[in-house]
Amino acid sequence: MKILVVNSGSTSIKFNLYEMPEEKTIAKGKIENIGEPNPLITFDTDNFKETKKFCIAPNHKIGLNLIIEKLSTPPISIIKDKGEISAIGHRYVNIGDKIRNHAVITSGIMNKLKDSLDLAPLHNPPNYTGIEVSLEVFKGKPNIIVFDNIFHKDIPSKAYLYGIPYDYYEKYRIRKYGFHGIAYTYMVSRVSELLGVDYKKMKIIALMLGGGSSITAIRNGKTIDTSMGFTPAEGLFMSTRSGDLDPAIIGYLMKKENLNPAEIDEIINQKSGLLGLSRKYKNFLDIESGVITGDIDCIRAFDSYTYRIKKYIGSYAAAMDGLDLIIFGGGIGENSPITRKAILDDMDYFGIKVDNEKNNNLAGEQIISSKDSKIPVVVVRVNEEIIIARVTYDLVKA
Repeated sequence: MKILVVNSGSTSIKFNLYEMPEEKTIAKGKIENIGEPNPLITFDTDNFKETKKFCIAPNHKIGLNLIIEKLSTPPISIIKDKGEISAIGHRYVNIGDKIRNHAVITSGIMNKLKDSLDLAPLHNPPNYTGIEVSLEVFKGKPNIIVFDNIFHKDIPSKAYLYGIPYDYYEKYRIRKYGFHGIAYTYMVSRVSELLGVDYKKMKIIALMLGGGSSITAIRNGKTIDTSMGFTPAEGLFMSTRSGDLDPAIIGYLMKKENLNPAEIDEIINQKSGLLGLSRKYKNFLDIESGVITGDIDCIRAFDSYTYRIKKYIGSYAAAMDGLDLIIFGGGIGENSPITRKAILDDMDYFGIKVDNEKNNNLAGEQIISSKDSKIPVVVVRVNEEIIIARVTYDLVKA
């Protein structure tokens, strides 16, 4: 069964074509700058590769049709036509608490998606656009939606409620939802494979560190707490998001700087985090390079970033009454030895010890803690797309 996984952004479409249940990647790629002057397409198959080649993609519908055209014509010709694709799987960031399971997309589901657009204003609208386009392009084919917040559906109310009038929760469902759930689904399942353990019998802290960063406490397979909240802006510092913030700062800045709601929202989501503290960089590679060369601005941002993660680990271990395993994933978590070391150093209380040789010379996925560490630390290479493909395959079969 051929399954196409589509992840639609505001100006992009990322795709993976799988043969299921073998989980073989047949093709993958992306179109960037959709609707802009210079759309670029990247394609990767066993026999064909092209990187950021100019294409014509004034909108998502034309972009998706272009992907199908390339898949079905020389020099690729992996499929005869789009009829060979059995189902399409989509990522959707936040459905709130109206739906508790991944689902086959129906008109009723689409109505619920439309009502949830403001729960993740940077992500939900482009995700929704991609689904609308796919339903039109693949008429009659099952489209499956995989929700990023479903992993956290069992988080207890004591962890998801905010200390504001309860009426706002009842009226507007203002609560912690959590994100990166598809990534966490992969991380715990992959660790079970690598270590031969049952994650549903463990106390795990998983760190998804990238442009957007979060940390989750998982006990017996269920989320106990997670750092991202009502929106992805809560929790850890991120590339451009502030993370945890005294709420009074918002009103204070609005008065002092004469800012309107849209402007303060832009500061919190687009001008803060690593960019705000370093005053120049949002790309973590630049921050890391600055730390190595002694750039005081980069050191300030890096130290604050890693300190907050360390603090969350301590609080989550307390919330779970113990800790059996730490997992690192995401672009930073997988590729930055100095970040992992800074987070895990000085955790003698937990008995965590890093094997510097393994940490500095990471080969794929492996344990980076030393043999005498009381708590193992594992790095995995997160693959969200395969989780979407698995869910899509299972729902289509059912």
